[in-house]
Amino acid sequence: MHYEVKQGAGRAEVALSGQLTFTDAPKFPQVLEQIVSRGKDGCDINLGNLEFIDSTGMSLLVYVYDAVRADRLDITLRNVKGAVRDALCRAGFDTLFSLG
Repeated sequence: MHYEVKQGAGRAEVALSGQLTFTDAPKFPQVLEQIVSRGKDGCDINLGNLEFIDSTGMSLLVYVYDAVRADRLDITLRNVKGAVRDALCRAGFDTLFSLG
């Protein structure tokens, strides 16, 4: 996984690319720290360049969801498409996240 975190208008903007899998779990706390510190109003995660996600990758997104929602902030998954969208919808992520 490759990621880039930017500061938007009060929101953290995170772009994930490549594959989000179990091998990314060790570096995900660093990503989460950047999201929480920059997202005063919420967080947008752009999955437009994410090619694959496994069950651990989905768990990492739930980890972000829990952390952001604990602060009563909004979180949206953007540009969700293809196989990643299919996997997230099969897992019920469309009930947790707004999938844009």
